[in-house]
Amino acid sequence: MSDSLQSFIGQSLRRVLYYRPEGEANTDLNWPGFHDVGQGVELVFDTGRFFVTWDNAADEELSVYPGCMVDFLRTGVFEDVSAHPDWQGHIGQPLAALRLLPNEAAVQIGGQQVLIVTAEVDPGTLQIEGRTDNLVVFFGPELRDAFFAQYPDTPAE
Repeated sequence: MSDSLQSFIGQSLRRVLYYRPEGEANTDLNWPGFHDVGQGVELVFDTGRFFVTWDNAADEELSVYPGCMVDFLRTGVFEDVSAHPDWQGHIGQPLAALRLLPNEAAVQIGGQQVLIVTAEVDPGTLQIEGRTDNLVVFFGPELRDAFFAQYPDTPAE
């Protein structure tokens, strides 16, 4: 983890924003335990913020940047999901760890893990499939593990 992100360890999570493409504005893509996000997840802490996004420059890779998503992602819609039941238990909890893996960011907030993965949810079937230009947030390892079981060549955490 870079020094700029290390400074967030121990800080309390205050707010969470998703960055969605304009075509997905006002569409509920949050299901209990997992959310289809679109392009970015911004986590706001006591003294700053960082965001996770998929990166065009590195196929199927995620990037984490300090600062605001709006400075990086110029078009789309920002959705404040801090009050969503899946996030409520994390608000006010300290960031314990952040690990960036291929196709995945593992965020430890309080005693719980939130996993951000390059994937997409089919809203009709709720099937989760790998995708390089979309993010899904998993609130716990069970759904994440079931997703990655589809891809036996992907190393487990």
